[in-house]
Amino acid sequence: MTDLALLDESVPVDDFITWSEWALMRVGFRPSNTLALVGVCRDELMADFDDSVEAVWGKPFDVGALAGMVLVGSTGLRAALSHVPGEDGRHRFVAFCFPHVGVDDDGTIGHVQRRGMSRESTACGALVGFRTELEGGNRTFELDTDDVEQSLLRMRLAPLIPAGSVPTLLQLTDLVRHCAVEDVRRFIDLARGREPVDVACVSGIVVHRPDGIDHVVAVEADVVIDGVVIPLPH
Repeated sequence: MTDLALLDESVPVDDFITWSEWALMRVGFRPSNTLALVGVCRDELMADFDDSVEAVWGKPFDVGALAGMVLVGSTGLRAALSHVPGEDGRHRFVAFCFPHVGVDDDGTIGHVQRRGMSRESTACGALVGFRTELEGGNRTFELDTDDVEQSLLRMRLAPLIPAGSVPTLLQLTDLVRHCAVEDVRRFIDLARGREPVDVACVSGIVVHRPDGIDHVVAVEADVVIDGVVIPLPH
């Protein structure tokens, strides 16, 4: 995906969330019978995305960590499963997995102007920092108990990056998206019991544009019901 495509193919967050309700209702997911899981970065820039999800799907269960990684594990998903409506004997999750990037006035990926700051900062800062480490040749990562989430991010992503290569920030962000979807599916499978659990995974990248209106891009969405994968048109 080029920087130009990131700008030209994106849609406003609110339009996307409206689409999610329409698309999921066609396969039996409604706000009244579904618990939303939101896997986004801890960055305050993502608060508007959280609010948009809540406005349609109700209060979500937070599964996100730095950069939008999903580190909550099977225990966290087991807790979420105990909160899911089951009006018709089925449990339904919709997982929104959305890492994020900033784009400045010049179209540079990774820069964002935050409220009250005189200079630009980075988004996602956790991924910018990890990429800088890769550029410096650091490929050996261990758990740091004083920096748990960032060290788990490194340990999850580093083995997926070919030796000697450094992904662009956008490529790294998309890698987080794929990992988040894979991990949330695995944790749900580990947490599920005998009752049926239907899972919708909706993923993409949130783009903080210089006009202050957040967009989403690279959206992928499907539903798994009784082992059958149903792609959602978008």
